[in-house]
Amino acid sequence: MAERKSNREAALGAKPADVVLKHCRLVNVLSGEIEENVDIAISGGEIVGVGQDYAGVHEVDVAGRYVYPGLIDAHIHLESTKLTIPEAGRLMARFGTAAVITDPHEIANVSGLEGVSFQMDTARDCGFIDVFFTVPSCVPTMNDDAVETCASDLGPDKLRMLLGCKNVVGLGELMNVPGILNGDMAVERKLADFGDRGVLDGHAPMLSGKQLNACIYMGIQSDHESTTADEAREKLRRGMVLMIREGSSEHNLDALLPVVNSRNSGRVMFASDDLDPSDMMRRGHINHLVKRAVAKGIDPIVALQMATINPANYFGLSRRMGAIFAGADANLVVSRDLENFEPDFVIHRGQVVYKNGQTLNVNRPGKHHLRPTMHCALPAVGALQIRMEVPKQAHLIDLVPGQIVTRSSMFMPKQQNGCAVADAAQGVAKVCVFDRHMGSGGFGKGFVRGFGMKYGAIGSSVGHDSHNLIIVGMSDAAMLRCAHVICEMGGGQAAVLGDDSGEIVRLPLPIAGLISNDAYENVIAQEQKLEDFCRQALGVTLPRPFAAMSFLALPVIPAIRITDKGLFVVDPGAYPRKVSIFED
Repeated sequence: MAERKSNREAALGAKPADVVLKHCRLVNVLSGEIEENVDIAISGGEIVGVGQDYAGVHEVDVAGRYVYPGLIDAHIHLESTKLTIPEAGRLMARFGTAAVITDPHEIANVSGLEGVSFQMDTARDCGFIDVFFTVPSCVPTMNDDAVETCASDLGPDKLRMLLGCKNVVGLGELMNVPGILNGDMAVERKLADFGDRGVLDGHAPMLSGKQLNACIYMGIQSDHESTTADEAREKLRRGMVLMIREGSSEHNLDALLPVVNSRNSGRVMFASDDLDPSDMMRRGHINHLVKRAVAKGIDPIVALQMATINPANYFGLSRRMGAIFAGADANLVVSRDLENFEPDFVIHRGQVVYKNGQTLNVNRPGKHHLRPTMHCALPAVGALQIRMEVPKQAHLIDLVPGQIVTRSSMFMPKQQNGCAVADAAQGVAKVCVFDRHMGSGGFGKGFVRGFGMKYGAIGSSVGHDSHNLIIVGMSDAAMLRCAHVICEMGGGQAAVLGDDSGEIVRLPLPIAGLISNDAYENVIAQEQKLEDFCRQALGVTLPRPFAAMSFLALPVIPAIRITDKGLFVVDPGAYPRKVSIFED
């Protein structure tokens, strides 16, 4: 109460504020204008005044540079950065990010409520960004053990335990669209429990018409899966909030920006979803999307609104952030222009967290308490064979460049010693997914095209969303060798060149097989070494091969996927349908 009284006095100008930014060019996302020569007074981590003639204990002359609110990522899985939350925040702060809305369903699928608690605990110690949570709605993804082996089951009763947790803003992306459309009782209980207590985020790739209407009727409010302008336009027309996504594997901004205009921009926001730290370091975070939007003709203030006040309004955070006004958290970005959106310095809750190319107050990663999560019973190499005594058509997972949707194709495999094998001439590699949770020894196998791989194998314990062990390679022996390497290091990503010897490059991810305990600089260096090795030694031509591989096992995204239970065709709004490797 005493602090509030003191801050009121500073707001009135009756006493100096802690800090005053002088001579700001304020980007006002509330009024849609740029105000010249403005003072911004800060006390106790809050903005206490915006206007002229404020005095401060410390005064900083920004000399006419632009000042805009800290940016907000409307949808991200922080586990997908491979970083602990403090390290992810330290990296994001350098790009002007002030807050993220994260759905911890990646770690929840592996470690259940223990994993969610781990993320919430580490978020409290971040210091660089604010972290808000949506409760993971689909753990497991499809609630069907015939589709994939999962480690966790967060039903309605367990999710209800998270309702009162600090910084929970709603229900995370509800990927079980067939459950919504077919009246799954567990899905309906989740919607009812969270419907009056926050947002209900959606996940509806390619959904249209009456099925889309049914999802919206049941309360789904947003979507981040649109890949075409027509799809995005229909979802906006029918009442959804549109998240334009640009991640490591998901590149939707160019296709969706033409939908945005001055009449609908208030219902559009930006999201990264899944973003590797090396991509973030190279291009930026949400500021990259703002920059790209402006370069394509979106008004700079409108672009900033989509990255600030729009998500703040949607998630019920507008009394704290999203704009610059008295009473808001002092989350500010100071930049020289509204073209590149590169911060000169960044303030989070009144503290400078980034300045002159350096993040301040470096975190020291600590020990984690999660139990080991790699429980594989790998088969003998002969079990990976795909027998084919006579030539026959086989199902093929065809990657779509820049997207996580796939195409379902048929092809004639190369035949060798009575088996169908990978074939570099056709651009076809083999893919296997191994149960890494229950030690069952189960695995699925098939073919994928689009990696451009010629030798060796790559693998990862990051395999959305159940995160079984996924391997792509050109020989069974190299694939199995890669699987053993990942299991032996307790989870992570690896690339191997030879069948039984030759170079191995590793990126350990000991926290749930998803997250490194290292500083972001070291993780980025390891990522780059892996990617260079894949390109130079294995002949991989696909950009971001590990990001693309991680989505091959996600059975809620059209059109064909592979899990540890086999191949599945996925149609919009329908349950996955299992198919054999060879033509049915």
